[in-house]
Amino acid sequence: MARIAVVVLIVLVAAVAVAWRFELLPNPFARDPGPPPVPAVLVALSEGDDAALEAALAAGADLAVLDAEGRPPLHVAALAGRSDALAALLAAGAEVDWAAADGTTALHLALRHAPDPRAPLLLLNAGADPTVRDASGQGVVEHANANGAVRSSGLYPRLRELADAPFHRGWPSGYVLPVPGSTISSRAAHWPNAPRAYRNGTHEGFDFYDRAVSGATQIAYGTPIVAVADGTVVRADHGYVELSITAYEAIIEEAQRVLSTPPEVLDQLRGRQVWIEHAGGYTSRYAHLSEIPVDLEVGAKVTQGQVVGLTGNSGTVEAAEGTRDDPHPHVEVWRGATYLGQGLEPAQIFELAGQLFGLGALPPAWGP
Repeated sequence: MARIAVVVLIVLVAAVAVAWRFELLPNPFARDPGPPPVPAVLVALSEGDDAALEAALAAGADLAVLDAEGRPPLHVAALAGRSDALAALLAAGAEVDWAAADGTTALHLALRHAPDPRAPLLLLNAGADPTVRDASGQGVVEHANANGAVRSSGLYPRLRELADAPFHRGWPSGYVLPVPGSTISSRAAHWPNAPRAYRNGTHEGFDFYDRAVSGATQIAYGTPIVAVADGTVVRADHGYVELSITAYEAIIEEAQRVLSTPPEVLDQLRGRQVWIEHAGGYTSRYAHLSEIPVDLEVGAKVTQGQVVGLTGNSGTVEAAEGTRDDPHPHVEVWRGATYLGQGLEPAQIFELAGQLFGLGALPPAWGP
């Protein structure tokens, strides 16, 4: 009888253990695990700790993790209007247009809550889509209307333009012209994707020639050129040496011989250059410069509108001949290995330039 009781007891204990194991019965001995730990990236953002955020990103933080309100790190940074944190998250691969369950994007949150326009401008520069509306139908203008700091800023008119215009996804907006007070050229031959028969190649940027642009600014040798957006300098040709006419003619002859412009030849033809990397992985290139500010070194941070060089003609035949003739800024915008305007028709490039620089940057009319 005792043996049967022991067997029954063992079976009961085993049954209870199985029930605890599969949570069929509450386990009085189990410890409450408590709430799961908050990911380090969210802790860093909530505490405003830039060093901790940098460490979390360097350790491979999950940028899709959600906080208690269902917001990923980019949304948390946008809600606080933290431009530096937004830039770090975007550089780490955060998705700029990710939408929450209510349809809001980081751009919506920054426009509504940021203490100044820098955060939403950074997101536009990174390629955020300003035509997206949330689940309630509110777009960028409606969110900006709730924030006096944005509504009273120079960004607001650009938002109104962008909200109702076609948007070319994959390219930024909110940039300024490299020649303040000017427009892009009225000639499509000065735009990206225009043929360059003399070297068997294609133009990859915007040229700004005096008398071919509208506006009050005269473009001459020494006219200041400014950064189109905030960014970091990744190239600055302080030690540039101008090509001799013999060297210039030799590389043009090589381009004609091979029926294309080799990349290293095209680089020489751009002359003295500055390259700046912007939010979203875009890069602007400024070519044919005559001078570069002495403190503009690789790694330096620049702000939108900061002078990054002076107009010149370096890399051209005129410079090789020792003259200052035909000075003009040449500015390119790149996304990886693709330049803005690549493969597009002039009408498409014109529209894209309006997205990039604003409608006020467009000439009244244009032609070949």
